[in-house]
Amino acid sequence: MNQPIYLRAWGDLACFTRPEMKVERVSYPVITPSAARGLLEAILYKPQFRWRIHRIAVRRPIQFLAFRRNEVKSKASRNPEPLFADEDRTQRNTLALRQVDYVIEASLELTRLAGRPRQRPSCYDEPTGDDNLGKYYGMARRRIEQGQCFHQPSFGCREFPAHYEPATAAAMQVAPELNRDADLGLMLYDVFDLDVGESWVPGKIEARPQITFFRATLINGVVTVPAWSEVRPQLGGAS
Repeated sequence: MNQPIYLRAWGDLACFTRPEMKVERVSYPVITPSAARGLLEAILYKPQFRWRIHRIAVRRPIQFLAFRRNEVKSKASRNPEPLFADEDRTQRNTLALRQVDYVIEASLELTRLAGRPRQRPSCYDEPTGDDNLGKYYGMARRRIEQGQCFHQPSFGCREFPAHYEPATAAAMQVAPELNRDADLGLMLYDVFDLDVGESWVPGKIEARPQITFFRATLINGVVTVPAWSEVRPQLGGAS
């Protein structure tokens, strides 16, 4: 494993929706690797690298909360048009998690786009020089310590904000009485092929959802996440 980064993230509510539930939102009992990756990408994202999630420590008892809320049935349009909520409202149930607290152990892996000409200018806080892990590790740590992010990290839904701070390897130790060891069953790994294709061009090729799963277990309060190379064969010949 490359040099790890530890991030503590906590919040009042979370919902990591099971894809098989469709309209009604039912959360997995713990944060999924894709949600953890999305949380880290809200803090720092570059096409030149990707986040690799290794372990997730569950630092509070797993508790569910059921509630119903009003939503609209229509999807957002690329051409903004007036939407009258009273005419398009529907009620949907959500089974969410409450009072969540995680420590995420992650590392960085360079993609095929590292070292290639940039499609867009570098952001203001990116050091000059070649694309290398050291540069991006430094950026990630600075942004985590200073509370910087591209947009507010969230736990599955934008209305469930995630607070975060730096953590250490010691924070991965969880009191055994918080949650029993459990087989969590098949859990969503990610909704995209994480390998960046040679022909990928920002804004020109739209990534299509390609769902992968893994067998998740909670042991001593920690979920261990397999490497992408172990999960990707589920996609077969997908590119």
